[in-house]
Amino acid sequence: MGSLVRWRGCAYALAAALVLFSTAAEGMEYQVRAGEDLQRVLDLAQPGDVIYLQAGATFSGNYVLNVKAGTGYITLRSSTADSLLPPATTRITPAYANLLPKLQSPNSAPSLRTAAGAHHWRLLFLEFGPNNLGFSEILRLGDGSLEQSQLSQVPYEIVVDRVYIHGHPLYGQKRGIAMNARSVTIKNSWISDIKAVGMDTQAIAGWNGPGPLLIENNYLEAAGENVLLGGADPAIQGLITEDVVVRYNYVAHPMSWADPIIPAPRRVTSAATTGTLASGTYAYRIVARRAVGNGSVGRSRGTDAVFAVSGGVRLSWDPVPDAEDYVVYGRRAGVFDRYWVVTTPTFTDTGGAGTAGAPPSNLGDVWQVKNLFELKNARRVLVENNVFENNWRAAQPGYAILFTVRNQDGACTWCVVSDVRFEYNVVRNVTGGISILGKDSPNVSAQSHTITIKHNLFERVTTALGGTGWFLLIGVEPRDVVIDHNTIDHDGTAVVYAYSSLKPTPIPGFQFTNNAARHNEYGINGAETSTGTLTITTYFPDGIITRNWLPGGTATRYPAGNYFTGTFLSGFVAPTYGDWRPAPGTLLIGAATDGTDIGAATATLMSRVNHVVSGNPALAGLPRLSAAPPRPSGGVIRVYRP
Repeated sequence: MGSLVRWRGCAYALAAALVLFSTAAEGMEYQVRAGEDLQRVLDLAQPGDVIYLQAGATFSGNYVLNVKAGTGYITLRSSTADSLLPPATTRITPAYANLLPKLQSPNSAPSLRTAAGAHHWRLLFLEFGPNNLGFSEILRLGDGSLEQSQLSQVPYEIVVDRVYIHGHPLYGQKRGIAMNARSVTIKNSWISDIKAVGMDTQAIAGWNGPGPLLIENNYLEAAGENVLLGGADPAIQGLITEDVVVRYNYVAHPMSWADPIIPAPRRVTSAATTGTLASGTYAYRIVARRAVGNGSVGRSRGTDAVFAVSGGVRLSWDPVPDAEDYVVYGRRAGVFDRYWVVTTPTFTDTGGAGTAGAPPSNLGDVWQVKNLFELKNARRVLVENNVFENNWRAAQPGYAILFTVRNQDGACTWCVVSDVRFEYNVVRNVTGGISILGKDSPNVSAQSHTITIKHNLFERVTTALGGTGWFLLIGVEPRDVVIDHNTIDHDGTAVVYAYSSLKPTPIPGFQFTNNAARHNEYGINGAETSTGTLTITTYFPDGIITRNWLPGGTATRYPAGNYFTGTFLSGFVAPTYGDWRPAPGTLLIGAATDGTDIGAATATLMSRVNHVVSGNPALAGLPRLSAAPPRPSGGVIRVYRP
């Protein structure tokens, strides 16, 4: 049966699952059922049309959104009634999957991509499954290759709204969305299980799209970088991703990703059998293996077992879920110099030579974790009202937020990170706060500048997750960095650590004002310098460092106007319960340079982020979420003021 087509204004009834909604222009409606030719309908559709995909059906293919004349949106969406799905300001979750049509790639290519110059497409109430073995990206907006070398080729006016994108639970996925387009909105969506072994992965990544870009009210889960702008040299000369807004997002790594992917074999037992082994004590190490995506094979931590043997021995152990085979190493404790491969959880050693080889030195393969948010080539970026959670030392030192300019492949000498505002965010349970890099090396880049970090709460920045526990790592001459009104709960030796590529070099225009943080052992420190005065005169000679509360520090090592008395937790109402408001009667009250309290404006901050994790920021009474990326005329983006 052919696909159902009807005029939007016709009087006869559609199936109950279809809901009409008005648009500015007349359009067609298509209903595409399981097994029908979706690409044909995508090619037929014109601006103003709506394509309904059968809820619960799977559409297997590599579909293309082509160029259409006109400026009305073509909408590709579920046939499920809107009343059964999340409203316009609420994030979708996997719980809605049975109400969504699923687009599934049968191979390693994206299940959906844009053609060069495609525009005015809206994706709504859809599920996108993983590619085969997690290769490539699931949704490709624009082209990151040399094929997109001119601005005229860049797709634009693309909206991704209430879409569920996920990798495979066992194999992961290289990337959720490749965002190399302009005027793109990604909102109210859920991207998860984006992970790999031995390679970077991203929920959203863009390097060859000019912006503007709005990333709003999403759950973003990826092991490498949850959000990354830059990271490869753009094919379009002079391109910098500009006018970016990132807000109301819950950006996280599951803590389970710190554990080995494959459980170690358990409960190894032995039974005597015949063979040629001389009587004695023999040792074995058993490693489980399976594919972990992108052509990689993962290994568990080895399980050691030692047995007295005479002749031969049969080993047995509990099956490891999803294991494809096991490697048994032997035969001497501490010197495993040969192995055997079996496909069942049993192995019989009758004295055979085996294959020469030692077990892997690691303690079991893990997903490659780096950071939560990174800018490598971006300008005019506002990051506000987000929750960033869980980052540990793994493939990198573990800083959660990176503003680190990179001329990645040597051809992007103009790459820069500039005009960034990072404000009213919560960053928690991480092993490093923020890393700022002024210039790339050895590849030459532009100088990063004008970065403001204000009214944020950094909660549990801790060495317990394997890294430094420092709030800020800053080096190689960024300029005009402002750190103002932040509350910083960290246990590392330094709150700020400065460095240079060779000898110590000044970081011009640095301001560290109105912040509340533990001083700990070294406070403001730097490479080849010492606490306080020497670091400040060396790295921040024209800096403004005042009205900070750094309990535990020594006043004589810092400029006048900073405070060092008291204990950190006593400065707040109930930090153990997440209440980081300054406690009444403490020196934080009214002591900032602007007459407000030292530290973050916690009441305002929490009113903005209280519903970020749940995915319904409208509950907090905030301004209505945008329908499209804001388009500032220049300067630093300001979307609204509290």
